[in-house]
Amino acid sequence: MTIETLSAEPDEAFDLVSDLVEPLGGSDIPASHGAAPRLLTGPIHIEDAEPGDVLEVRVLDVRLRSDWGWNMSAPTSAARETSLDFCCRHVPLDRTRNIARLPWGRELRLSPCFGNFGVAPPANWDPRKPNEANGFSGRIDNRDLGVGCTAYLPVFVAGALFSAGHGHALLDDGDTHLSAIETALAGTFEFHIRRNLHLATPQVETTSASVSPSIVNALTPQGRSRRTN
Repeated sequence: MTIETLSAEPDEAFDLVSDLVEPLGGSDIPASHGAAPRLLTGPIHIEDAEPGDVLEVRVLDVRLRSDWGWNMSAPTSAARETSLDFCCRHVPLDRTRNIARLPWGRELRLSPCFGNFGVAPPANWDPRKPNEANGFSGRIDNRDLGVGCTAYLPVFVAGALFSAGHGHALLDDGDTHLSAIETALAGTFEFHIRRNLHLATPQVETTSASVSPSIVNALTPQGRSRRTN
């Protein structure tokens, strides 16, 4: 199944009305707020999935839908704490060459991945406490979770109700700029219902050039430092 997603936040979702190459001339603009809830595509009903099952999600393909992305930065830690002085920069993306062109001329090789995918929460989940550990996944923000990874998600409601979004053209270690190069993506997923597995929290199997095949807890940031948004 192929799922198309929008860029991450409503205020930056220019792809709701068009697919511009360099919206707003590609300049820096003040952002009206800090990080906001991400736009997701879903929920998608998975036939025969029932509470107690595990949904196996294989990421077969991730590709760019837009010729631009955006990056939000906060110049100081104090600005981040007070949600002031945020700045949003729009970044042209070359889908043919798979690179981002930064304003000062540097080119970065892209590695698209979704920052958020998961299933519906249990009926008793409290949305007022979104940062509490949960078993249905959500924001993962791990650059290794692109094409070739397999996620195992505990199912809490009939049909699982899978959603995906919060696309990244490029995501790296660190927390300097507050966000990755956020963009609209299309992802191709393959779903399998696993009744021979019993999980309380999501797990992800990933293979990359620097990481041997392994299972990681999708709720815990991986790598040398905190992942960006």
